[in-house]
Amino acid sequence: MSVTEPTTTAHVPLPDGSSTPVQIWASDNNDATLVMIWPGFGMGGYYYRPIAAALNKAGFHVAIGELRGQGQSSAQASRSSQWGYHDLASVDFPTQIIAAKTALELPQDHPMRFLSHSMGGQISCLFAARPEARTYNLQSIFGVGAGSPWRPAFSPKMGKRLGLGAVLLGGIGGHVVGYWPGKILGKDMVGYGRQSGTHMREWRKFHKHNSLTDLNGQDIDYVEAMKQVSIPVTFSRCPDDEDCPQASSEALASFIPSAQTKITEIPESLGHNRWAREPESTVKLFLEQEL
Repeated sequence: MSVTEPTTTAHVPLPDGSSTPVQIWASDNNDATLVMIWPGFGMGGYYYRPIAAALNKAGFHVAIGELRGQGQSSAQASRSSQWGYHDLASVDFPTQIIAAKTALELPQDHPMRFLSHSMGGQISCLFAARPEARTYNLQSIFGVGAGSPWRPAFSPKMGKRLGLGAVLLGGIGGHVVGYWPGKILGKDMVGYGRQSGTHMREWRKFHKHNSLTDLNGQDIDYVEAMKQVSIPVTFSRCPDDEDCPQASSEALASFIPSAQTKITEIPESLGHNRWAREPESTVKLFLEQEL
């Protein structure tokens, strides 16, 4: 077995009929905190195995969730198969948390922390506003490259790139086709794979207005509920991460004004993604912030 392979993998059914794998690393100490890792936009959970294994070596139970339709998730976006931010925060996150805690034979209120990348950080802030965050004892969020896609937070170059993504993913995919097909004529023009039209419409609104109001199907007022989040939330980034400048993290942090927020930097130039494969600096910072 590779040192980065999980102890076990739980294959979790979702209400839409799809299934998603939750990769799990058990600590020798059953009382250890569970760290749930949530991937970024267009990223599969397998990519995060090195940092999961490193956190497990540091003494934590660790589980990697999957975003619906990404990685090894069997969900496939179409006109009839849709999901948005609310579905991910209210269904997918709780379902995968329950699966991880059940596999580890932990009670539902066992202490839990999130390590959340990019899009995973956005959904984590929404989840933190939900009652399930208290039920499952979410104690903190450690975001890496997690921020708002709000265009004014980015350089002109990145703003144009995000704007193109908003037109393709949210405009054509979300409003015209009903979903983003990923590859067109054999080429993935934006690099994020197949995506739900509902999610992309909401992401486009987030990009244009820094707004998470009126999410499809929402059962709570997320914007108001996020104002009450009071747990520690760290927003970290690598110094060369153009996909998440500090202003982007600050824009996301503005949704949770009562949280114990800290914006900091990983002292290594590993871009937006590579920190998950070369995890030493990130794990060190996580331990400094979380212990």
